[in-house]
Amino acid sequence: MTDSNKKQSFREGFEAHLESPIPILTRLGTFIFGKKLPDTYTKISFYFGIAIWTIFLVWIILGYMVLTNTSWIEAEKGLDVHQLISDRGTALGFTGDAFQNKLITFYNLAIVAWAGMFIGLALQWRKHLYFIYFIWISGAVYLFGMWILLGFSYWYNDTTLFDKIAFFFLIGHSSLHYYFLRKELLGEKVNFFGIDDSDEDEE
Repeated sequence: MTDSNKKQSFREGFEAHLESPIPILTRLGTFIFGKKLPDTYTKISFYFGIAIWTIFLVWIILGYMVLTNTSWIEAEKGLDVHQLISDRGTALGFTGDAFQNKLITFYNLAIVAWAGMFIGLALQWRKHLYFIYFIWISGAVYLFGMWILLGFSYWYNDTTLFDKIAFFFLIGHSSLHYYFLRKELLGEKVNFFGIDDSDEDEE
């Protein structure tokens, strides 16, 4: 093949690569999650975690968009969002625009916290034992950030029961998975219910 043909072939391949996002997404997925598939229990744990992560992240982004576009919403929909937020803030003990400003600060903090959660979930998929520290620290930043900025009353009254259950389920189940993964990496045979002593029973 001549140099001209090589250049032409490379150009065609490069253009085809740019036309489709699939190769880029595939490489990105491999970079984040690795090439090796984990065991079934790890997959199930990850799928539960990523579902909860997606729900929380969507609500956080939507909330942030509403808070930072109150004027546009009022102009387009005729809904006085700013007043509604202010009234709720007053009921929670805030004055003026303090509640809205702290909500915006919290949503910025929450985005960072749930980015950390995603790192933890990716490490969980790859079965790295320190995944749990990203889950615990990110969860603590999210929860304590809410309590400190908005108050415990906001968490208790303004977050749904589903949010509370989903959040603590993610933390609790991740901790359970950490327990099993730690035993596995220590060389102990484990299953969902704990130590698998089937080999001893067969002897």
